Amino acid sequence: MECGIWYLFVTDSRQDQLTAFVKSIILEDEIMLLPLNGDASFRRYFRVSGKNLIAVDAPPETQKNKEFISIDKALASEKVKVPKILAYDLEKGFILLEDLGNTTFAQVAVGAASESLYLKAIDLLAPIARTGLKLDLPLFDDEFINFELSLFETWMLEKRLGITLSAEEKQVLLDAYDYICKSQKLLPYVAMHRDFHSRNLMVFEDELAVIDFQDMVKGPITYDLASLIYDCYVVLDKELVSKCIDRAYNRYVELNILKNMSEEEFKRLLNITSLQRHIKVLGIFCRLSIRDGKNGYLKDLPRVINYVLDECKNDPHFSKLSNIIKKYVVGNF
Repeated sequence: MECGIWYLFVTDSRQDQLTAFVKSIILEDEIMLLPLNGDASFRRYFRVSGKNLIAVDAPPETQKNKEFISIDKALASEKVKVPKILAYDLEKGFILLEDLGNTTFAQVAVGAASESLYLKAIDLLAPIARTGLKLDLPLFDDEFINFELSLFETWMLEKRLGITLSAEEKQVLLDAYDYICKSQKLLPYVAMHRDFHSRNLMVFEDELAVIDFQDMVKGPITYDLASLIYDCYVVLDKELVSKCIDRAYNRYVELNILKNMSEEEFKRLLNITSLQRHIKVLGIFCRLSIRDGKNGYLKDLPRVINYVLDECKNDPHFSKLSNIIKKYVVGNF
């Protein structure tokens, strides 16, 4: 059986099983599952027609379903709006959720409405961070950070662009990555969403709701802020970025999380956090295209490349890294 036909058979079979699962929960014989646009993973989402419910097909071999459930509960306990879980089958990988509607943060946080919504999103950072006290989360340590950074060389340079770096150039990357790791250790480590950006927030009944949080880890306090204000899918006005940083910094100071860290140092480390994330994304977007056939992310690469160049410019430790980006990456996307 050819791969494409096999995949179609398996996914259709799972949809049939998912339909049976939903029927067993809501006790109705006739339901219709309407497919929704997915994300960068192999999860699939279906709206249960007329029921304000979302059915999730999350194959347990590849998806973090236990983590999703425990993190959902922890966030809810911190008064963060998340989809209510009505039922789940961990063995099969099926979840039935509250439907948060169609309005994403990205759709409405534009123009005159952007400042109030972004500042409202900033106020979610502290309660998200506090969930780390209630969860046993993986640590965003040197090994974790370096693996993510390695995706750039593997998937963008080698697999996408066909480039093999010289030994000297490889050392430039290693030196930059070592500095990134050391810098992140200067920050308090808290629970971090890892993808806290405009596409993973929903607007629901005047609340901001958080989704796609199953990859949460314990890491630098600047990470989710960087994800939001240096978003891979949208560039914010510099004045708004500054207001968001000020608000986040002041919130953390009020909670005594930053101890005696100055705002200048906070901004310096925030820049490095964002650089780490964007280097990772260069590799991930290429991997999504090459490995998974998801080419839509390639159109966002020029924006991410510009972020990387700006972040390198902000710190002299990354001048040689910037040269590699300019030599091999700029102009190829």
